[in-house]
Amino acid sequence: MATYINLVNELLRRVNDVVIDTADFNSVKNVQSTAKDAINSSIREILQEAQEWPFTLQPYEQQLTVGTGVYSLPADLSKVDWDTFYLKPFEGTNAKYLPVISYESYLRDFRANEDMSGSGGHAVPSSAYKTQDNKFGITPLPNEQYLVEYRYWSFPNDLVLADDVSVIPDRFKSIIIDGAMMYLMRFRSNDQSAMVHAEKFKVGIKSMRRLIVDSPEVVSSTVLQRSKPSVF
Repeated sequence: MATYINLVNELLRRVNDVVIDTADFNSVKNVQSTAKDAINSSIREILQEAQEWPFTLQPYEQQLTVGTGVYSLPADLSKVDWDTFYLKPFEGTNAKYLPVISYESYLRDFRANEDMSGSGGHAVPSSAYKTQDNKFGITPLPNEQYLVEYRYWSFPNDLVLADDVSVIPDRFKSIIIDGAMMYLMRFRSNDQSAMVHAEKFKVGIKSMRRLIVDSPEVVSSTVLQRSKPSVF
């Protein structure tokens, strides 16, 4: 993976400007500082183009608390893969698949039982559900500690340090640079050059999507491959 300073310096070479030393990376100004911003802007635009870039897919594990049904999703969330929810005992390796239901189904089929039964209704969770506030729920309410694991697509933070690494694979580095050139030319009010690089950037992103997102050879589901344990 390309580091932040390598991407910035490649951009600066494209415009025949002075490259940056690692020691000066955090204090540069003028065109070097603009080049840093342009790299991050290019990466952000690529990431926003598709939520399901395979290089942003992350595993996540949530510890469940007895009697607690709703849990927050990761702070860097872009999209949840709702087909990958599994329930595991707190100490153990066996896991069972958790089907994910809609919030409406939860209210209709499960909520009343939780409200009426109290702690006596706590049991092994059998379903997860989508809430309306960027969280997820578990039903029935857990009767003991469990772990829920799932996968999600993240939206990484901007690059900051010289040796920060882009999540975008090296083979697409030229697309990052084309996007950064577009932003840099806009800053310089060179509209003609910005338009040329904008078109190259657009074509490059489409090529990325075709190769690693939309290709029929890419498996669309990321369901974790498990044996079929059903009882803890």
